[in-house]
Amino acid sequence: MSLRCAVAGLNRGAGFVRRFNANPHCEVVAVCDPRREKLAEQTEAEGFEDFARMLEKVAPDIVAIITPGPLHAPQSIAAMEAGAHVLVETPNVYSVEEAQAVVAAARRHDRKYMLSEDYIYMGWCVRLSEYIEDGALGEIIGGMAEYTHDCRPARPLTAVDETQAQAWRFTDLPPLAYSSHTLGPLLYLMDDRCVTVTGIAGGRREIAGVDVFPLETAILETEGGRTINLTNGFMLSHPFIWLAALYGTEGSVRVINTDYRDPDALQVLVSTDDDPQWRDWPMEWHTCDDDADHTQVLVNDFVDSVLIDSPPPFDEARSMDFCLPGVLAHESAREGGVKLEVPLF
Repeated sequence: MSLRCAVAGLNRGAGFVRRFNANPHCEVVAVCDPRREKLAEQTEAEGFEDFARMLEKVAPDIVAIITPGPLHAPQSIAAMEAGAHVLVETPNVYSVEEAQAVVAAARRHDRKYMLSEDYIYMGWCVRLSEYIEDGALGEIIGGMAEYTHDCRPARPLTAVDETQAQAWRFTDLPPLAYSSHTLGPLLYLMDDRCVTVTGIAGGRREIAGVDVFPLETAILETEGGRTINLTNGFMLSHPFIWLAALYGTEGSVRVINTDYRDPDALQVLVSTDDDPQWRDWPMEWHTCDDDADHTQVLVNDFVDSVLIDSPPPFDEARSMDFCLPGVLAHESAREGGVKLEVPLF
């Protein structure tokens, strides 16, 4: 069986073109991007500047939505209404209303919908999952994560013109809305979901008409009675760092990366009651044990769910578990730190 695939958004999306074409059951027949120069780079697929026109003319089986974040929910709904299964980048939604609409569309049209949360597929996460399942940390009682990255523009912000408004800029993105790269792996490793969130924002200001939130922190309570502390920041003087920690009754683990471009810039520290000192566990950031491309494995898993009509690794409900708590944490911060409930889909 051959699946006709389309990819919308050709920055990071160009990699998804390669990965879908690398799957023996897929052929990328269409690509979509408003920039003609990006379309010209994809000579093997039909190019479209308009997303709706692509859906109408091509009727793809699968659409990968790798476009600017604010387009993810409406394009996902449109694709599912057109009969396509959807693999979508993070953040997949920007509000509870968008989440409700996406979940309803997936169920109404009986389509596969999956968040492309590739951090869960990275080698370190796969290895830690096996380590935790073996009981090395005992019962997991909580977690913590930080994702900070200096994404300030090189020049002062100016009035946003129509073209810029279509671009996904970190100046417009509340930091905790981009939380799935930390929250997703933590919830996956704990096999849990968030039920309440409380957020606080630091350094909030307006720059050139844009409401900027340089740093945000959230406390999340989980269904399993655990707590998670998340901190995200993009508009601040701070080099890239990604870290996550899990606290267990018999041990703990900390994962730290200081350069996402360097596959070796990763430190995994483990401590257990049997050996209560931090021990370095050498491993690479991306690479799986069999040297597989972790994003290729993600794409293949999603394709398999379509081929055999099984639930994808992260269905529409689980995809919301990874992103929506961060969106709500930002709303909590805007409202002075009120505690908000996370919908269960």
